[in-house]
Amino acid sequence: MDFPTLLVADYRAGRTYAVADGTVRPLGDAVLAEHAGVLALPRRGGGGAGWAYVDDRSGALVVSGSRGERRFPAAIPGEHLACDASGRYVVVTSGLGANEEAWSDVVTLVDLEREESVRFRSRVGEPGVMVVPDQAGGEPAVVLRHREPGALEAFPLSRCLGVAPHVPRITGETVREIADDGHGDVVDQRTGIAATATSRGLERFVIDGGVPRMLGTVAWPVPGRAYYLRLDPAAGRAVGVVRGGPASATEWTEWTNHLVDIDLSTGRTRCLGLPRGLAFRFALGGTRAAVATIHPDGDELTVIERDEPSMRVRHRTPLPAMSNPPAPGRLPWDPVGDSPAQRRSVAVDPTGTTVAVTRGGDGQLHLFRDGGLGTVTVPSALDEGGHLYWHGGAIDTVGR
Repeated sequence: MDFPTLLVADYRAGRTYAVADGTVRPLGDAVLAEHAGVLALPRRGGGGAGWAYVDDRSGALVVSGSRGERRFPAAIPGEHLACDASGRYVVVTSGLGANEEAWSDVVTLVDLEREESVRFRSRVGEPGVMVVPDQAGGEPAVVLRHREPGALEAFPLSRCLGVAPHVPRITGETVREIADDGHGDVVDQRTGIAATATSRGLERFVIDGGVPRMLGTVAWPVPGRAYYLRLDPAAGRAVGVVRGGPASATEWTEWTNHLVDIDLSTGRTRCLGLPRGLAFRFALGGTRAAVATIHPDGDELTVIERDEPSMRVRHRTPLPAMSNPPAPGRLPWDPVGDSPAQRRSVAVDPTGTTVAVTRGGDGQLHLFRDGGLGTVTVPSALDEGGHLYWHGGAIDTVGR
């Protein structure tokens, strides 16, 4: 099948679209689990590469690829998802959903080749998930990153595949040398080095003989911390936006932002200043990154060139204002009146030449290329900014 150029998910409306050459084509109905995001699947023998996401309405892992769309039962609400280096095995952890406290401890593991899935119980608390090759022999290990208290728990993939029926509770090899507030994970499948973002910095580790082994923490080079990471697989670098400034989220208009990228093997770090305000998430494509910042003085899109030796701003352009942006002095994720909390989703095409950014609540998608900004209208509002995924780029085995 021919994959759409750009996947747009309006998870609030339960609809997905493909956008190509300025044309919007409906794909279907699904409530994409926004926090888990979209997982790019590596190309496997006998089939083309595809993608996967969790449908938080039907309770399914949705997989699109050369065999069309397939659905596998998965525990919801979907919190995180990840796959192994081959793309055969996908793991889904569960989160809060519409509840105020974490309540589900169910982990789902799907074998896409055999079209089977298994489930087991671990620990309540919205765990992050990675599939990390063991340094001793290369066997994949499912790694759950826990918070409060912080821990890394590793299970051999083969053990997970062989769990008994009826969702048994199992425990893995655990280390507790990681901070309690981990949020944001990456894995370099070539080296087996993985990392989690915490208030202490980028905490790196490997799996060695089935046990997590810490490699040391790379401190953030500027005040603050990152909460969301992306991986540049070609360079083996973790990339994040470090948020600094006031601790109170009601003072989000004064938050500082820096794009930081860190070599997972050496710890070498680069950073670049960005505009103040809410930088919800960001995107990578080719050698570039794109960050949308939201601020009462005007929203901006910053496009950064990340090639060596140093990062630099390539473009900075104002964005048309959202009709119902976050209100100063209030939490940026709180609704404003009857409107959901509006924000922006960002994606960069695999070559790095075009950036897509949503106008949350206004049903618009802006496409930035060669210094110009075009607009595409989407049939639904894209409340909360929706979610974007541009297919065909470098493979990151953690959902974004």
